[in-house]
Amino acid sequence: MHKILLSITLLLVLFVAGCTEKPIEQQKIADEAIITHLTYGGFVMQNMAIQELTINDTAVNLSYYGPGRELTQRLIKPLNATARADLLKLFRDSDFLGMDDIYVPAEGQPIVADVGTVEIGLHQTGLNKTVKVDPYSQEYMPEELKEIDEALVVLRQYALTISDTEAEAIAEDWIKNAPTYKYDGSNLTLLNHFIMGSFPEQHSLTYSFVSSHAGYGDRSDQITAQVITDHIVHVRMFQGLVTSVIIDDIWDEVDQQMVQHDRIIMEYRNMSCNETPWLQWYAEGDIQFFKQPTASELIVAYYSNVYGIDVTDVSQDNVDAAQCSYTLKVMPSDVKAMEDMGWQNA
Repeated sequence: MHKILLSITLLLVLFVAGCTEKPIEQQKIADEAIITHLTYGGFVMQNMAIQELTINDTAVNLSYYGPGRELTQRLIKPLNATARADLLKLFRDSDFLGMDDIYVPAEGQPIVADVGTVEIGLHQTGLNKTVKVDPYSQEYMPEELKEIDEALVVLRQYALTISDTEAEAIAEDWIKNAPTYKYDGSNLTLLNHFIMGSFPEQHSLTYSFVSSHAGYGDRSDQITAQVITDHIVHVRMFQGLVTSVIIDDIWDEVDQQMVQHDRIIMEYRNMSCNETPWLQWYAEGDIQFFKQPTASELIVAYYSNVYGIDVTDVSQDNVDAAQCSYTLKVMPSDVKAMEDMGWQNA
């Protein structure tokens, strides 16, 4: 009887041991694994506070979220089988499953400010592996993780690249669902489409349309003259996002107000002179200049290329040996975005 009980106990132990999930580093990356690249925090506009790249077996999906995780924009591009296989091979060859869960600056390494955090994840049935780098800088990554991060950044840029046809479809959908055109607009016609010389591209589009009543915006609660009115609308788009829509050079369709043509002075006090976001952006090689840019030229290029914001009259003052104070001017429609990034109205 005791031998029977001992045998049953031994079988149960072996059964439980066989059902115990293997440690992550001993599991294998499946062909159907979903890969994610999530960034948050740092020096960004509020409508891009959280940025999530998701790669499945057929597509690259880039989503922007506000600070409350509300979706603000989504871009989806097809992914071919070869690119998918190469990415999975990179994760396998780099031993992603065996990497640490978090990488932070080693003792003595300088801290990179205002860059946020990145989480690189791999998800499949029975397996979820996430590697966090905080703050998000390749200086704190092992070489294998750098390669993975670089490959995912390339796919992110691919998702951000939109064709002329896609840009026009986004712009036209935006106009048609905005208050002025939605109220009584018709005959939307593309007049001009210009791509600015930067990467990711900035699109400038010009349309004409006709309204059956005078005025702008939603006029359903107003007494307006019933008169055929021709309009010209200028649209600017960056990274698939409509950033500016101006009708007849006098009406801001984004903010639903008359255009204010006077620029606003913004300031940023006590920023580390050697750890500004534009210096880091320049160091990462996202843009090339024909000659070494001045500090002002670099700031102008940074805000234009990264955020689609036109800044002018840039000046820098040294607070002390390490801290600097900056001032610049922007259009009123860009003030909110600059405030979201820590600038203050002077």
